[in-house]
Amino acid sequence: MASNVSSEKLLFYAAAGGLGGFAAWGAAESVLGIRWVYGRDILFGALIGAFIGAFLAGIEAMSVGQWRQAFRSLVAGGVIGAIGGAFGLLIGELAFDFLGGLNGRILGWGVLGVFVGLGVGWASGSVARRRNGAIGGVVGGALGGLFYQGLTSTFPQAFGRAIAIIVLGALIGFFIGLVGELLKRGWLMVVRSQSRNAREGREYPLTKPVTIIGRAEESDIGLFGDQSVLGHHATIRREGRNFIVTPSGGGQVFVNRQPLNGRYALKSGDRLEVGGTLFLFRERAQAVHR
Repeated sequence: MASNVSSEKLLFYAAAGGLGGFAAWGAAESVLGIRWVYGRDILFGALIGAFIGAFLAGIEAMSVGQWRQAFRSLVAGGVIGAIGGAFGLLIGELAFDFLGGLNGRILGWGVLGVFVGLGVGWASGSVARRRNGAIGGVVGGALGGLFYQGLTSTFPQAFGRAIAIIVLGALIGFFIGLVGELLKRGWLMVVRSQSRNAREGREYPLTKPVTIIGRAEESDIGLFGDQSVLGHHATIRREGRNFIVTPSGGGQVFVNRQPLNGRYALKSGDRLEVGGTLFLFRERAQAVHR
């Protein structure tokens, strides 16, 4: 796998999607007794989309204790995922007679995956992440539909559905993470940190037009517990092909051990220091045309 792809992030997203799938299975089993097939499929799909979408949208914020952001992400991911799940399984059911069971599953779960990915991206406020989420979601959802058909045909009903929905969630999460990693342009990697959440080796993709670094909970790159970091300590703006870092709020920022007094266009390999955290800025080499 390419060196600029974080295997840890892929496993993180796959695990989050799988956990969402497990929770979705537990909640969705109760609606399978509904006799009206379209109503059953709408509720079944909505519950699966809601849980997988909520887990994937909120897991990053929850992992670092950004609870208000996590709540907003859970709601956005859950609502958009539920809409996609209901819509996707309804489409799959309607397409069953024309495309057959397998193709109907692939289509239906693919639509669910698109909406789950959009929910994950929507929660972040990043257009790039919405695009990446939709692409990864449709691939993961379609593959999940393929596995769903095989697993539910091979194993006893309830057990087969449980495994199939967990695999579905894991595949959606994995491909959302993979597309995000493959299409990222610039990112910060933690070299060392005194913050409780910015562990060594963690990567922060710079996907938004403006990325805020600081101690405030709403910061895009939160450095919590480090009293030398201000609420909004620095910003990184994406201007064309450049990533421009600027101190904010009187915060002190160092680039390559030199204090920064104004705007600075980051170059791949630059070392950016904010409070007790040292970042390494990396940029996809083939995307750089300075």
